Amino acid sequence: MILSDEEVNFYNLFFAYLSLIFAQSFCLSQWFGKPRKFFEKRNIHKSVIINDQKNLNIYFFSWFTRLTTIYALGMMMSISGFYVFSFYPEYNYISVLIIIVLFLQTWVSIRRIYKRKSFKWMLFSAAIISVLSFGLSRINLIDYQKINQIYLEHNVPLKYNLELVEIEKNERVYSSLLYLYEIYIAKQQSDTVEDNNPLFIFEGEELSMDDLKQNLLLSMEFAFFNQNTTFLPLYIDKSIKTEHVNRIKEMIIDVGFLNVAYGVIPKNREFDKRFYSNYFSLWRLIDKKEYKNLNLEEFELITVCYVNDVLKINDTICSTKDFYFKIKHQIEISENYLLRFKVDDETIFEHYMFVLNEFKRAVESIRNEYALKNYSDEFDNLDIETNNFIRNKILLRMIEE
Repeated sequence: MILSDEEVNFYNLFFAYLSLIFAQSFCLSQWFGKPRKFFEKRNIHKSVIINDQKNLNIYFFSWFTRLTTIYALGMMMSISGFYVFSFYPEYNYISVLIIIVLFLQTWVSIRRIYKRKSFKWMLFSAAIISVLSFGLSRINLIDYQKINQIYLEHNVPLKYNLELVEIEKNERVYSSLLYLYEIYIAKQQSDTVEDNNPLFIFEGEELSMDDLKQNLLLSMEFAFFNQNTTFLPLYIDKSIKTEHVNRIKEMIIDVGFLNVAYGVIPKNREFDKRFYSNYFSLWRLIDKKEYKNLNLEEFELITVCYVNDVLKINDTICSTKDFYFKIKHQIEISENYLLRFKVDDETIFEHYMFVLNEFKRAVESIRNEYALKNYSDEFDNLDIETNNFIRNKILLRMIEE
């Protein structure tokens, strides 16, 4: 939860106003609570003012404490809740209204008793409180910038300016799917670095590929996991070349992991992109050695290639806008299709993931249409048995070369 300088200044001003209004209320209570003569006139009036000030402070503090506690609990229940709901800037008027109402409330009984006399006192008080509040709001008792910097040093995506791939469709890894040992692949931070190899970050440390493999093997010795339900999250910068992605995929297969979850961000998102820190595209890795026994002549091949910003289907150039519809049409007319994805080492990860996810989106769309036609319900709503039947009938069949 990193606050910008603008947000910090706003909240500083809000709490400065609150503290000074409370201070004014306390001073008014002391002023009107001075020792007085026994038969002094307006004795009852002063008691009313004192009681109003005390009750106002008690009731406001009780209400404000409960409100902030509920807000804090809401933020704790969701790691990314701050990016869903924040008082600033969308609801900053609430804080302004709280200040105005609280200030005016302190003068209600005084205005009722002293009439016009109190009006100039109230204006003078508002001016003094405003000046002092602006002054106090510029004093930061806590070095929040240093605290933010310490946090950012331990937040890998922010520290390495990691830009994840944006896709049309995404799948969230729910608590029923376990994942562990997050791996980050980031680009070099300095343009002066001659080495074009990316940075591999594991458990917050920059490691070489060999060290990464050893650390992953060592960590797995102390972990219990099911290969069918456990995913290894890979947060890969979209500008990384697939040459390096393939290297780490081969290493993961050697280690013993089969399921990977690529960190992605939905294109048409509702909230701040940092909210989608646990959104993934799930894929099962296949050892390329298994391709050797595959007879390509048994299938109707759909060849896809994405090199140098040129996307081709069966050697015909295709725009990214039309790719989904064309690949879906090819799958529909080919009963025994096989997508052959020719991956060039220079292809960036963003283009690689575009092909994978548009292909998966097309297959899932065909499955959904089949479910609606034959079972009058969407694919995701069907029972497990029917769901598996459709999956086996309309397969997600692809190889990489």
